Amino acid sequence: MTRLFNFLKIGIPGLLLLAMLACSANQPTDSPPSATDAPPPLAAVEPSLPSVAAPSPTAKQPQAAPSAVTEPPPTAVAVPAGRRGGSLVVAAMSQLPHRDLHQNYQETLAAPGPGLAYSRLLRVDYGPRPAAAGFPLICDLCASWELTPDWAYQFQLRPGVRWHNLPPVNGREVTATDVVFSIERLRTPGWPGAARLSDRGIGSIEVIDDRALRVNLNFLDSDALAALADGHSKIIAPELIANYGDLKQAPVIGTGPWLWDESDTGALHRNPHYFHPELPYLDQLTIRSIPGPDDPEEVNWRRIALLQADSVDVLAAAPTDWPALRDSIAPFNARVSLQPEIGIALILNTQAAPFDNPAIRRAVLKALDPWEYVDLTWDGQGAVGLGLPLPNPDWQLSRAAMHADYLSDPSAARHLLTANGIYDPLPVQLTVTDLGPDYRALGEQVASDLQAVGFAPNLNLAPPDAMPELFSRPHSQRDYQILLGPLPPHPTVNGYLYALLHSQGPGNLTGHHDAILDGLIERQAAELNPARRQALLQKVQRRILDQGLMFSPVAGSYRWVFAWDVKNLYPNTALGEYHYWAEVWRERPKQRAE
Repeated sequence: MTRLFNFLKIGIPGLLLLAMLACSANQPTDSPPSATDAPPPLAAVEPSLPSVAAPSPTAKQPQAAPSAVTEPPPTAVAVPAGRRGGSLVVAAMSQLPHRDLHQNYQETLAAPGPGLAYSRLLRVDYGPRPAAAGFPLICDLCASWELTPDWAYQFQLRPGVRWHNLPPVNGREVTATDVVFSIERLRTPGWPGAARLSDRGIGSIEVIDDRALRVNLNFLDSDALAALADGHSKIIAPELIANYGDLKQAPVIGTGPWLWDESDTGALHRNPHYFHPELPYLDQLTIRSIPGPDDPEEVNWRRIALLQADSVDVLAAAPTDWPALRDSIAPFNARVSLQPEIGIALILNTQAAPFDNPAIRRAVLKALDPWEYVDLTWDGQGAVGLGLPLPNPDWQLSRAAMHADYLSDPSAARHLLTANGIYDPLPVQLTVTDLGPDYRALGEQVASDLQAVGFAPNLNLAPPDAMPELFSRPHSQRDYQILLGPLPPHPTVNGYLYALLHSQGPGNLTGHHDAILDGLIERQAAELNPARRQALLQKVQRRILDQGLMFSPVAGSYRWVFAWDVKNLYPNTALGEYHYWAEVWRERPKQRAE
């Protein structure tokens, strides 16, 4: 279906520029601003691109009737045992443009900020998992959902969920009509959510009764539910639009765990009538704006000083800040949250000799030891993979498999070169996006490993503003051979694969024409059975590496720094998730006057 290619209105060149500015392995930026000191997770933006004829496997096809996917009823939801009370101050870098979170994708609107007051139909699960963040979906406002034999998702809502007790909504119960109204408003033509919902196959939506609704699919897309769980897909009260016209200056009234303090911008208070009565544990959550330095390669000494002074409890540290934080006298805890879809990619141009030969491309991959790069350049903060925003981190090809078959085997790299008649050093161009010292150091490590196996790399530093123009050229005119730079971000695996790795995709960064890979991408996109989709995505990953097309030597990540008495903080920002703030508690609750 054509819709699966209608991803990015700003185009791949523009998206690459955003990725260069936002890549979480590099410094933060002010455009667009992030919710915390982490670089902004732009992966949520999926507007439209010019249509490309899409493969037929994404269309609805006869399959066995799907099994119901049912969430436990609200009374059975497990909530960690925590301590009630106290407050938390989270460092942020941006101011709110307005309050209409359906009309703007700024992350401060979605989370954290006024977006914390809202719920969605579904949300992303999280917890103390050691692997990369995924987006396993669970109910938020719904009590259960099932996939019907005629390919529609039918939802039952939680009973007794009420809006915040503020006029004009006044604490009434949430209905299916509210949910349908919100989703239809999100699909307003020209708004950010319009393409995101339609490109995920979301069709007509019907109210069945006050507590049930049906979401029809226009075509089979295994990531369709992700659009409804996205942190920007807030459910709002129709009365607010009727009274104010939009949400830009309207009161912040939702069904979430937090109440927005109209008298103190940035402060949220515990909602005592939240449908999970145990949550949130904190009495107050404050979002404190701390602008970054003018030079993104400078350390933000102000936020470090505020952490030391106990004026800030949580921040997401930029790579430039981490050494200073680590050497400071302030006691703190730290946790890395991996975001593979906004990492760094090594891309091989299959239309530029000698990399029109798959064996030579495989030799490049075999020459490299990305796990060493993560340890040496990124202080262990990152992971190796393909940059796929997988629904489940267990679907990632294992380190053992990547190491054994595709990466970090210099002797195999040398053998591949000699087996293809290459005995003298083979000149190759290595283009590195110059986004700071970390990128330059990574480029030098890659060049050193290539030289060690028989390549003669010429390292070329490219300014970030030159990259969009490079990717706007036809493949035959792209003059790079090996490119090391930030991944264009996408929130879902189908968005990533169709835009960047399908031969007909608008990105197709490698310029390949691999029908086998295309077929695997198409099959997994229409596969709604998780086990079968996992198997297909494992084959997709292996095919990409078998063909030596690309890989991600350093996945994106946030390093969250927080006070020692802050407990149960497991940030998973996939799809703009934010519910984890409701489950944080303080071992020694304290109140602040500010």
